[in-house]
Amino acid sequence: MSENVINTALVEDCFHIMFASDKICEVFKEVGRDHLNFAQFGSITSSGDQFAVSLLNKYRDNWESHKQVPVEIGFRSAPAVPKSQAESILAFVLGWLCHRAAELQLKTGSAESSLYQDAFIFHRLYVNNNNTPVPYRTALYEKNMETLPVSVSISSKDLEEWFHSLQQRFFIEMHTFVPDVDDIEGWFDRLDAKLRERAVHMDLYAEIVLNPDPVKVKQYVSDTDFYEDEDAIIQLAQSLRKGAQPSQAEIEVAYEAVPTSDYGRALKQGFGNLLYASDFFTGSMDLNRLNTLLAV
Repeated sequence: MSENVINTALVEDCFHIMFASDKICEVFKEVGRDHLNFAQFGSITSSGDQFAVSLLNKYRDNWESHKQVPVEIGFRSAPAVPKSQAESILAFVLGWLCHRAAELQLKTGSAESSLYQDAFIFHRLYVNNNNTPVPYRTALYEKNMETLPVSVSISSKDLEEWFHSLQQRFFIEMHTFVPDVDDIEGWFDRLDAKLRERAVHMDLYAEIVLNPDPVKVKQYVSDTDFYEDEDAIIQLAQSLRKGAQPSQAEIEVAYEAVPTSDYGRALKQGFGNLLYASDFFTGSMDLNRLNTLLAV
């Protein structure tokens, strides 16, 4: 579930609470505000537990010296905001801390149930919502985006080919993360297979976003404990997305309340992970205690 909309939303919600909390160190808030998009890369790894804590340990001493190293990180085809290597890595680690909570608390179920829950979060938090980092429209998933007035003046075929080209360039560029110089042809074959698989996945997701089966919505969303508006921590996250400025007391009450939904439990643990990491980063917690709390 690492590439799900759910994980993207969870990182955002955890970060919103982090920004509002007096219990999180300013370093975390700084890199979170400046590099939220880069932090989302923490949601696409299954091996972060092998290095996240050691990176926190590395950077917590002499942070200002670490962040002065002017190493750019990003993709030419999708450039990131300029940042130092330390800022990039720390933002990535914070994203992984939230992602870990999602992996532990959210029930993966079937691929179909995951898509329906993703579609629910997409509609609930992102569609026509200017309070999110990037507001979306369901037209993005329509064939030819026919409900958009601009669709009559552009070629949907040309646009589709352009997006496919951008996607291909992006994935090829990511090859430099794990060079496979001994089997480059095999790597391209695997990339092609992965892109084809992703296209099928996105077609199915588009259908669920636009024309969900009411029976399956009930089965996978309504009749489950996936997301409950009554959860105090979800209410807190929703209010922060709308620009609320809760007091520290209100944040603590919401955090201490026991969630009844999977998303609420993941949000509580994700923010809790950020609290633990902040205490460690500022010297209020030792390494063994942090490892225990993060279960790594």
